[in-house]
Amino acid sequence: MVAKFDPAAGQLPEGVTVKDGFAYAGYAPLGEIAKVDLRSGKSAPFASVPKPPAGKGFLSGLTFGSDGMLYAALVSFDPTVQPGIYRIPAAGGQGTLFAKDSNMVFPNGLLFNAAGTLFVTDSAAGAIYKIDPSGAVSTWVKSPLLLGDQNACGGSGNGFDIGANGLVAKDGAYYATNTDKGSVVRFAIRADGTAGPAEATAGPDCAALSGADGLVTDGDGNLIIAVNRQNKIVRLTNNGTVDLVAGGTAVDFPASLGWNGTTLVTTNFAFANAMGGKPAHPGLLGIRASR
Repeated sequence: MVAKFDPAAGQLPEGVTVKDGFAYAGYAPLGEIAKVDLRSGKSAPFASVPKPPAGKGFLSGLTFGSDGMLYAALVSFDPTVQPGIYRIPAAGGQGTLFAKDSNMVFPNGLLFNAAGTLFVTDSAAGAIYKIDPSGAVSTWVKSPLLLGDQNACGGSGNGFDIGANGLVAKDGAYYATNTDKGSVVRFAIRADGTAGPAEATAGPDCAALSGADGLVTDGDGNLIIAVNRQNKIVRLTNNGTVDLVAGGTAVDFPASLGWNGTTLVTTNFAFANAMGGKPAHPGLLGIRASR
């Protein structure tokens, strides 16, 4: 394990992004972001966003923009805390609200395109939103294939649906996971920037992909997916097979992925064990993989 966090203190990392040898990990229930030196494993407080009341929201996806600032997705089901995308100065500190929309209450995966437009999955809305550099929000696509169903795949136990989650660009298309349904959905990017028809690239496949969360691509264009509920990381190959990358007791509810050179970095969110009163092992794992 690259870095270990304290479950008793609420240090359960969901989102992660990697830059210049450092990982920036978001403690989901605390609204805090730690900066972790991936060489030494030492971590230090870096930033914070508003903290929703317990059980009413959490910090999710993280990514850097070309402006050097860190962007963070905040989920909130409480009217006293504004859900949306918060922007954090390059030096860290308190995040300020960058973008909001009345329909965007469960923002999750974040991805910038080359033009500086931010794309955001919303796990409740079954949608991918786009946010222009001014912070204006519009719907890029909505699809039933992006909607969650907490009763799918034997039930999640969450009490709410989690659909569209991780997001990655590959070969002129965006790929999004659907956590509840165990699937990966593809949207071609048309020449005018609009979304093509929804296409199920993989799944629904409860056995292989139930709990599919964050994802990245490797050097061969395969998708690497954190499958949180099954405590494993898999590779969805270009020919459609699903291979195990990492699993076992070291992997504890993996949520988000990033690359540090040829090392795959994943958060051990440890959510299920922590909430169930079982031994939890939140932290960051480093996995040698083919990038």
